[in-house]
Amino acid sequence: MQQSDPAFLCLSPPSFRQRHAGVPLRYGVIGSPFGALLLALAPDGVCRAEFLEEGESPQDKLGTWQARWPWALWAPLAAAECAALEERFLARNLPVAVEGTPFRGLLWRTLRTCTAAGQTCSYGELAARLGPPRLALAVGQALAANPVAWLIPCHRVLDAGGGLRGFRWGLERKRAMLEWEGKSV
Repeated sequence: MQQSDPAFLCLSPPSFRQRHAGVPLRYGVIGSPFGALLLALAPDGVCRAEFLEEGESPQDKLGTWQARWPWALWAPLAAAECAALEERFLARNLPVAVEGTPFRGLLWRTLRTCTAAGQTCSYGELAARLGPPRLALAVGQALAANPVAWLIPCHRVLDAGGGLRGFRWGLERKRAMLEWEGKSV
């Protein structure tokens, strides 16, 4: 049975645009134990959170986001706002408002409600929660498209044997996230 997650909203690309056109999307860099992230906030919640790789400029990533959403108004977050967001981000105490297909939205919502910190599941187990187990490939694709690192905990999904497999932000980061959660439980 699908659990409710009132802090999660997933809109189709046209709905996302309609809801946010002409509305400021605020952005800034925050720190985490796993590396710096560039974060974008819509009025409804975090719409993008991506790790910055070694030597990657926040402006390069922001430029990609601005090209994806050229209709948005972009405004930087103040340093004090970024500092306040760091703690809330790590505690997953921020609402999420992302753009995605209905399947991806269902998968991301399910992942947020079916695993807790320190718990993992397999691609097949996650697929079985959504329908036929043959959806495992689609599950992997949806996880790779995760627009908000950490807040949608795709790092908790392992292969059928319990091993690490593919992670958009690298296996070392995935391992570190799982270890951090294991110590925090």
